[in-house]
Amino acid sequence: MRVSARNISVMMVLACAAMLAACSSSAHVVRGLSVSAPVIGSGSSSSARLNRTGAGEQKIGRPYTINGRTYVPARDDDYDEIGVSSWYGPNFHGRPTANGEIFDQNELSAAHPTLPIPALIEVTNLENGRTQVLRLNDRGPFARDRILDVSRAAAIELGFLQQGTARVRVRYLGPPDGVAAAGSVAPSRIIAANTATGRFRVQAGAFSQRANAEALRRRLSSQGDASIERVRSRGRNIYRVFVGDDLPRSEADRLSRSLGRFGVYDARVVALN
Repeated sequence: MRVSARNISVMMVLACAAMLAACSSSAHVVRGLSVSAPVIGSGSSSSARLNRTGAGEQKIGRPYTINGRTYVPARDDDYDEIGVSSWYGPNFHGRPTANGEIFDQNELSAAHPTLPIPALIEVTNLENGRTQVLRLNDRGPFARDRILDVSRAAAIELGFLQQGTARVRVRYLGPPDGVAAAGSVAPSRIIAANTATGRFRVQAGAFSQRANAEALRRRLSSQGDASIERVRSRGRNIYRVFVGDDLPRSEADRLSRSLGRFGVYDARVVALN
């Protein structure tokens, strides 16, 4: 029987995975996949790794509204969706994620708007066939045509760093080792809001140090009501900088785009609840 080079490569990867599972006491299997040691592409120079430490229980969070859409987080064990993924990196490196971890663009991680966090997900780039297990620990993306944001390292492993976006399949695997699963199970939902009558403001940034938030607030003071709001996330303070208040959607969109002149390229339009 003729064996193709691709089949030989697949057999070698499976053999290596089996050896890792046998040698590691921390290996575990989720939905038939060994997620103890994600495979790093042999042609990549990335030193990325999957952060598998954890404790406590998954967090779900309350429904929230951003960019005129309401997101209803939920534990969704059957989540298996196809859509567009983008990636994020330098602008968020070192900042707290939605569950309080520190985002590292060199880790194999991802952001999703509704699935519980932290979690493990399997992401397949449908344009080149590459698959990677990622740690989900953040919220986003909030663009209407995207279902996932991955770290820079994950974009390298999935092969779409230069391309910017890719069509992917996202499959929920469950919580990481040491983390208890969230309670009830229900489909996660995204609800389109009526933006014609809604009121909005713009979040220009979020910082762990108030001094950095104050510096941005002063820089943006000429663009309207610039303010800082403090929130608590996993025992630490986060300072969010907002510009504008009680704006119609069209004005908030224009204000968000105009902040690029001040070096702010990741501003978000946030609905007032």
